Order: sequence, then structure tokens, then C-alpha cells
Amino acid sequence: MGAGRSAVLVAAVAAALTGCAGKPAGPSAPPVAPQPQTAQAQAVASQEFGLLAGGGWAPAWSLWPASAQQAISAADFVRLNTECKPQLGTAYVLDSSTKLDDTTVRVGWHRGAQSGSNTVAYQDGKWRFVPDASALADYRLGVDQLVERRRAAGDCH
Repeated sequence: MGAGRSAVLVAAVAAALTGCAGKPAGPSAPPVAPQPQTAQAQAVASQEFGLLAGGGWAPAWSLWPASAQQAISAADFVRLNTECKPQLGTAYVLDSSTKLDDTTVRVGWHRGAQSGSNTVAYQDGKWRFVPDASALADYRLGVDQLVERRRAAGDCH
């Protein structure tokens, strides 16, 4: 191939790769507000589970929505998990996530032989981890009664 043909080929490839740079720019689309992303919800679930597996009770509680925080105060959540320690050090593993709508993601998890799922909800500009309804009902019993129940079941370590 001659030098002239090579130059034409290089120019054609360059034009194809860069597109039509000579066209005037049209009106740009208006900026779109960022939508909550499933990945962000998964990150909050991972953070919550990491805190729970490591004993970070107050920071874990702070990731809950206000409606869940009403079931138990941060101080009582710390007291509950201090008086009746759950198993620590075993990591939670996220197995699945399902976007239910723009503000709700369901995450499936396992931890050793245990498995379950929880909801992560986008509220007031942040993703929040929602404890399951059974856990919230237990928290409403009060720390003393719940510690007694957990000890009887052998759930304190």
C-alpha cells in the first residue's frame, strides 16, 4: 500500500473514531436528578451487616429509618447487644438484591447457617436499613424481656 493510500486510511479511521466533530452542538438535554441506585442500597446493607458482625451497635442503629429507631433507642440497642451478645466475627454475605421500586431494595443474605432478607429504603435523601418486622416487634418488648428470652433460647454468646 502506498503512502497516499495509508494516509487516506488513517484519516478515514480517525474520522470514524471521532465522529462528526464538525457538526455544531445541538441543545443539550436538561440535567436529570440522580436516581437512587441499587448499588447504593447494597452498600448500606453491607455497612449494616459489617457493623453488626463487628459489634458496632450504635452506628448500625444510626443507619435505620426513624420509624425503626422508634422501636428501641440507640442506648437500649447497645445495652441489649452488650448484655446478650450475638455471635460476632462471622460475616454476613449478600446473596441477592431485588429492586422493588425506585426507593426500595430487598437484599438476601446468609451468615453461617442463617439466612434471611431485609429491606433497604431510600428516605429523606439517604438509603436506610430496615430491620425486619419480627426484630422490630422483639425490640418493642424492652431490653430486659428480650435479654431474658434470648438467654432462654441460648442466643447469647
